[in-house]
Amino acid sequence: MAKGGLVHLFAHRVTRREFLATTLAIGVGMALGCEAEKAPTTPTPTRGQPVKIGYISTLSGVGAPYTQPELQAIQMAVEEINSAGGVLGRPIELIARDDKGRPEEGTRLARELVEAEGVFLLMGVISSGVALAVSEYAKSARVPFIDTIAQTAALTEEKGHRYVFRVIPTHTGIAGRAVAEVAAKQPWRRWYFIGPDYEYGHRMVEDFRDHLKRLRPDVEFLGELWPKFGKGEYSAEIGAILAAKPEAVFTSLWGADWIAFVKQAKGFGYFDKVQQVSWAGADPDVSIPLGADFPPRILTGSSYLYYAIKTPENEEFVRKFINRTGQPPLSGAAFGYVSVQVVKAAVEKAGAWDRERFIDALEDLRIKTILGDIEVRKCDHQLYGPFPVGFTGPVPGTTFHGIVTDVTMWSLSDVQAKLALSCEEIQRKRGG
Repeated sequence: MAKGGLVHLFAHRVTRREFLATTLAIGVGMALGCEAEKAPTTPTPTRGQPVKIGYISTLSGVGAPYTQPELQAIQMAVEEINSAGGVLGRPIELIARDDKGRPEEGTRLARELVEAEGVFLLMGVISSGVALAVSEYAKSARVPFIDTIAQTAALTEEKGHRYVFRVIPTHTGIAGRAVAEVAAKQPWRRWYFIGPDYEYGHRMVEDFRDHLKRLRPDVEFLGELWPKFGKGEYSAEIGAILAAKPEAVFTSLWGADWIAFVKQAKGFGYFDKVQQVSWAGADPDVSIPLGADFPPRILTGSSYLYYAIKTPENEEFVRKFINRTGQPPLSGAAFGYVSVQVVKAAVEKAGAWDRERFIDALEDLRIKTILGDIEVRKCDHQLYGPFPVGFTGPVPGTTFHGIVTDVTMWSLSDVQAKLALSCEEIQRKRGG
């Protein structure tokens, strides 16, 4: 473990001073990044035919706070690659489609992109239900599918296969267990659960709850609620939770649903009566829109915080994204940018735009990214990298809240050793 670098720590309680010093350094970099870019250099001409990549995700509704910035970052990465000569001399052509959060639409679009447009691979998807559907199509069509946001552990655990990869450093199992590790050390014993009624909502609650129970057999589960995904109105659920008088509540609500829940719960005095726990509850994608409505001191984790990673790679990415969009890069933006970096690195390692060689190259790929050092594990096709879990508070130099106190940073190696299933466990879950 190295002290002081936010992407190299595990189980090290980062002091508020250490963490905020890093966020302030990023803030200075952001301010400098708002200045005009350097004069562009002459693009290196590409000589081959374009290679098409198909992007599918929920570009409206609940997922929009994540997917719109993601698409912007993917487009930025593609333009950078093409300006530098492409990948193995061939430019990338991005084709984007909106799955509207429906698995059947995701499957239809995947088939259209592969069979009509001739894409080399499929990428994207924020809905876990859509991701599982697209993954099944990719398996049958023998086309690589790179999941960039969808979090159900099933995608790379029991339902994983040769043609699906996830290039975000967490899933419900890793994230749920990481938050449970911290929650188990707190005094809260009486718990309630609420999440959207679909694959991700249930799986995130299940993975957190099961690990918490293993760590703390004395905890009591009072009840659970499963409102429709995208419901947007939670007064009845908030009332039911408060009536049960839990000490803590874990939620898998996210995106626009989480924003709506917070605003409505505030009117009930909810956050004065229970301890809120979640995953991605303080991602800038939601904490920036909430502003002053953000609740005090919730326990949560995140796969990416643009203000908290002090590396040259991330600072440069933040500067470029701000210059391009006028906004800081939110979580979705990071996942999109990294996904293109991973694709480029794997194709170059393969030495050809060949699907089977690409898959072979992507297995066990290790590269440095804006997230830090990352690795794609061969046995489950899951990307592993560092991420934080901690309590929220105001982020210095900004108008929003983030993870800033009692922060535990999980390193790549310790995530694999302590949070992820072993390769043997993965094989058993797949029936091998």
